Amino acid sequence: MERTTSRGGILPKLRLFVPVALALIPLCLTLSCGRGGQEVTSEGRLVVHFWQFWTEPRVKAVITKAIEEWESVNPLYKVEITDLTWSDGHQKIVAAFAGDRVPDLLELGSDWIAEFAARGALMDMSAECEQWHDSLAGWPPAIYDNSCWALPWYLSTRVLYFNQDIAKLTQGGNPRPPMTWDELLQQTRDATTEKPRLWGIGINAAEPHVLYKKFVPFLWSAGGDILTEDQSVCALETEAGRRSLQFLVDLSRGQLVEKQAALDEAFINGKLLFDLSGDWLYEKLKRSGSNVAYSAFMMPFPAPDQGTRTSFAGGEYLAIPRRAKQPVAAVSLARHLLSEKNIFNLCLATGCATPVHINVARNAYFADDSIRSVFIRQMGQARTSPANPHWVEIEAALEWGVEQALYGKLSVDDALAATCEKINAILSKKEDEKR
Repeated sequence: MERTTSRGGILPKLRLFVPVALALIPLCLTLSCGRGGQEVTSEGRLVVHFWQFWTEPRVKAVITKAIEEWESVNPLYKVEITDLTWSDGHQKIVAAFAGDRVPDLLELGSDWIAEFAARGALMDMSAECEQWHDSLAGWPPAIYDNSCWALPWYLSTRVLYFNQDIAKLTQGGNPRPPMTWDELLQQTRDATTEKPRLWGIGINAAEPHVLYKKFVPFLWSAGGDILTEDQSVCALETEAGRRSLQFLVDLSRGQLVEKQAALDEAFINGKLLFDLSGDWLYEKLKRSGSNVAYSAFMMPFPAPDQGTRTSFAGGEYLAIPRRAKQPVAAVSLARHLLSEKNIFNLCLATGCATPVHINVARNAYFADDSIRSVFIRQMGQARTSPANPHWVEIEAALEWGVEQALYGKLSVDDALAATCEKINAILSKKEDEKR
């Protein structure tokens, strides 16, 4: 099974960077390492601070139970969980590092790892990554400057949901999903009607951290990229860049342009033929009681015998701050959370269709399910955003450019040129600051 791993060439070299602390884990957990300057509970237990983003009660309960199990076999420690939100979590983490009030174990979004690694804020986990290399998927975002800074914990990608009821209206009794961009565009237009009000596809409106994820699959599938291979210059002004952005603009004409939650709701209500969405929609469909007949498919090719079926992959990772007070316990807790049992339980609670643990992904619960199996195949052809320490700013510039073209404020060529100007300014400014 093809996964988003980074095998060979990088991680083997990382054995040279084995941190002494990791090698001492079993000894420390057995004998109790020193307590100088460490936080201790009234019962005399060492406090391990874990900052994470899962707040939905059902998911939080699964994580809490897993942590209680870890505490039961490591009675020296007490884990204190702090919940973060995606709206301001990044800001809080930046402030924590600046104020040297860091947790011991930290959940990070896949596109934040390089940023904090470049700041020297994270512990080098290369040796630990090497041990997990063949068991977990999703390594590329964790690798920066030839070292590994985090362990993959949760992965997700997007697929095309397909309303078979609407398709039957335009394609007859045996609807066929699109295999190419032209077929996707034609089926989208054929399915769009005023009475009843139906749209062929839902296109993301301007929505931070979401809009670019709907553009880059087309860019990557056409052979384009956001940055050059050495990440020194914007790479959008290519034929693949123009073709993919023009296709997204063409695809949006006359269609429902809304935020992701509204698009998913329209699909659940039988108003969309296609919805490019994640595994969360599968869970919503099951729980909503919707009577829509649907299936899911991988991204289409740009043209027959051309390009790839690439989608966007994101994820959440477990990292340890360089100044964590309990790094040994944090590694032990991360290992526990990444066990097959706990990854399976996390997927059950979240609705995740692409388990980070390769053995869990082979479980019949995922492999034999007609929708989840599509997600697993799509993940094999998915990519993450580049591991660049300035990605947060680059992402904002990219979404600005896509928005300009999507809303007709700039032509496709002008939008790409203006976006590259912004991205190159970000990259140049950061290089100047390093000098």
